[in-house]
Amino acid sequence: MLLTIDHVMFPVYLGDQLLDEVEWTWKDRGYSRVFREAERQEFLPLYCQSNQFYVEYLSNRSTFSYWSNAVFVVVPKQFWDYYKEPALLSEHFLIPYFGSGYQLVSPDFPHLNSKLNGGSDEGFRLLVSPDLFKVLARVADQEWTLPDHIEPHSDLKHMHDMAVLDAESRLVAPLYQANPALKGYF
Repeated sequence: MLLTIDHVMFPVYLGDQLLDEVEWTWKDRGYSRVFREAERQEFLPLYCQSNQFYVEYLSNRSTFSYWSNAVFVVVPKQFWDYYKEPALLSEHFLIPYFGSGYQLVSPDFPHLNSKLNGGSDEGFRLLVSPDLFKVLARVADQEWTLPDHIEPHSDLKHMHDMAVLDAESRLVAPLYQANPALKGYF
């Protein structure tokens, strides 16, 4: 089965000014589908949508649960029972454990990238740690074929280490955060 990447989340705490900078950078580069949604009690969201998946930056509030960078993969609910004690389980999302580097999203989620209109022409690539790459190939104890736009990067060491690049190999996310492994993409 082909694993679908829906979106990649990069949370920052109390980072409204960072979101302003990221939004300005994305728009300055000419990405055609950059948008915000209204602030929620838990976070302020910023999105950049591509044909393959979208990038979600969140400025979390101090009262919100712990989050880390994560790849959201679309997995039918029939496979969710593999995770006996998930860290979080809701109607549309499952977090195997905090810091896992990935989360499951239901195919019924109304905001899947494949259901959104107006995707841009930018071809995004996702770089992940080799360990996360291996885990994604076996999500929910199933064999998955990973799409061509996801690649392991040997300098990314942790499960939550990831980066999104555009068609020109420029860093889309995470922007303005120190990571020596990504300095060649600035």
